Amino acid sequence: MSPTDAAVPKVAPAPVPIGELLDMRELTVALIKHYGLHEGSYDLLVELQFAAGRVGPTKDTALPGAMVGISKVGLIKPETISPATVDAAEVNPAKPRRKRRAPQT
Repeated sequence: MSPTDAAVPKVAPAPVPIGELLDMRELTVALIKHYGLHEGSYDLLVELQFAAGRVGPTKDTALPGAMVGISKVGLIKPETISPATVDAAEVNPAKPRRKRRAPQT
């Protein structure tokens, strides 16, 4: 191993997803079902956090930089309908209520 090899940090293998990745619309549908929503239109809401500081693989090679992290996801009622808007009535329709029968005597 040469001295330059020792300075190169080892990279961990990329994590393997459990299943297919969800796009924005699929994640919106999953959240609509999670919250039990049966009517209304919703868009995906993503809350981000930003930070600035020294970024780099080592202290000697760190440079000024910025980082962005996803802190929360949720739903929001949009003011205008967009291609990303999902109608809860289409993707999670309410089940029809069954009428109760009167008890037999």
